[in-house]
Amino acid sequence: MAYSVNVLTTVADCDKLLADSESELKALRHRSTNLDYARDSTSEAATETQATLTSLDAEIQNLTTLIPTLAEGTKSRKSSEVDLRTAIYRRAKLTDKQEARGPVALLTRERDLAETEAQIAEITAFVAAINARKAAL
Repeated sequence: MAYSVNVLTTVADCDKLLADSESELKALRHRSTNLDYARDSTSEAATETQATLTSLDAEIQNLTTLIPTLAEGTKSRKSSEVDLRTAIYRRAKLTDKQEARGPVALLTRERDLAETEAQIAEITAFVAAINARKAAL
């Protein structure tokens, strides 16, 4: 974008804009670093969570098939029923976790990172324009 830097008539105005821009750039770079880390950890968590959910689905399916074949009141049936409840509970917890760390969260973090990087690029261009005007004064 072409900025109307010609309206700046003093070095002090330029310095004020540069100081504000540098402060904003510092905050945006920090945000970018944090978002980059969050994206990486979310990517790993999403992959790991999906693999665990697949494993739990198989375990639940196996137990659901096995339990009716076991005699009522036996130790192995009770144990299998406990295992099934545990697997169902773990699956519910992982499904909740997937909302915070799954594919949707990953893409949201990637979009946030791209927006932040675009802001950094624009402010950097703004600073360059202000510096050029300051040098011309």
